[in-house]
Amino acid sequence: MDTIKIPPFTDTHIHFAVEGRPVQPDRLPGIMHELIKHGIFSVNDMGYKTGIGLEAKQLAGATKLPLKIKSAGYAIYRKGTYGVFIGKGVSGIEEIRKAVRYMADSGADFIKVVNSGIVSFKGTMHITPGGFPPDELNAICDEAGESNLEVACHVNGDAAIMNAIQAGVKSIEHGYFISDETLHAMKEKNVSWTPTVFALLSYASELRLSERRYMEEVIGDHLSSINYAASIGVKLNIGTDSGSKGVKHGWSFFEELRLFQKAGLSLEQILSAACMGEHEIDKGNYLIVKEDFINTKKLETIFSGGRQIFFRQLF
Repeated sequence: MDTIKIPPFTDTHIHFAVEGRPVQPDRLPGIMHELIKHGIFSVNDMGYKTGIGLEAKQLAGATKLPLKIKSAGYAIYRKGTYGVFIGKGVSGIEEIRKAVRYMADSGADFIKVVNSGIVSFKGTMHITPGGFPPDELNAICDEAGESNLEVACHVNGDAAIMNAIQAGVKSIEHGYFISDETLHAMKEKNVSWTPTVFALLSYASELRLSERRYMEEVIGDHLSSINYAASIGVKLNIGTDSGSKGVKHGWSFFEELRLFQKAGLSLEQILSAACMGEHEIDKGNYLIVKEDFINTKKLETIFSGGRQIFFRQLF
């Protein structure tokens, strides 16, 4: 089978944590190693309550690793609702504006906001509590704009997703239970979508049979929405939510690729969501893969700056 040359991968949704638990700075090189050896040269860190992603960004720059890190530092969530392990809770517009300015001053590359809870398999509640009323969500986006920062939004549930789009967020993270109408609104306003399918699937082993069946329905609908989003031209991103429980850095990227494939996307569409820009090839940063690499989970060769990478020499 012939090989092809593609730009390195970009994982647009990770956390510098392991199994959902905090890590010390001395664990960061190991996490970076896992990302790089899986061909990932660019990541968006969606935050942790310790703000360790900002340390990771500095370390990657200081050691000149072939890994570009953009970090939110930590996420902003509404006090008393979902988000405690990834961010700082705020209440009211004054605290919101202060938190956004603090993150901007701390070197955050974008603002991460939590505008809902997570998908629930318990009882009749499909999404756990979380999120901001429209006026507070607007304040977050407005304040971020004052610092020329875009807003990435953790959000599930169609109404909450639409509120986020109308407030001015740049990306939807997760986005479960989204409608076709809302996908069209995303296309119109140039809002990208990071569906993080595998992160939800990773919970399967912990669920009862009835809960697993419901999860399969939710994921099936999510995959259908991904297919529709691609068909109307919504910008899709591959993001793994790695660092969360059951979601390993690097390895989970290929699981997400396989789920996009299951959603019916072509190889060209998947690579558009998964890879950095073509200009990286001109800089000597690229991967050599076979056309079935998603199924084999195998990279033939990784190049950085025109040189083949030998991982034992990196760390």
